Amino acid sequence: MPLLDKLGSLTRPEILMTTAFSYTTTYRLDKSHYSETFDESITVSSAKTLYSKSIVFALLGFFLLLFTEINPYAAWFIVGLGALEALSIRFRKSWWLTRQMISNAANTDLKLTIDEDGVSSKSSSVESQFLWADVIKIEQTTQGWLLYHAAGKNYLSDRILSEAAKEFLTAQVLLREQ
Repeated sequence: MPLLDKLGSLTRPEILMTTAFSYTTTYRLDKSHYSETFDESITVSSAKTLYSKSIVFALLGFFLLLFTEINPYAAWFIVGLGALEALSIRFRKSWWLTRQMISNAANTDLKLTIDEDGVSSKSSSVESQFLWADVIKIEQTTQGWLLYHAAGKNYLSDRILSEAAKEFLTAQVLLREQ
């Protein structure tokens, strides 16, 4: 967290926000952007936690197959559900990226605005805005920023932000810590 370290000695973050701030940029929602967004916003869980549902399905299916008189097709169907669940976990990034790349928003330009009120984004298929008052938590990641709010979380990449925008986000973090 280089910016947080650099500004961590400030005791009054309001010094950073004495003038009105507004930053606007336009960038393309391409595969590299979606890949970075996935990598930075995914929550890491243990393999045991991730695969527990698929293991339960598979074990239940084999139990039904071996120890009950239920139709073997139904038991194999449940085993198949377990295998499908395991594959969806194993290939979740590829699956998520494919879904994003076939969406209407893929390979379009997005206009991002960060100002005193909040963050807004607009593209040919999506328009969203949330206010700083609605932001619960701001977390700096290795390649950008995660903004948590009641409706979920949004990711802002450092590669599209100016130094002034990064400092503004850092000031927002410091304001929330008071």
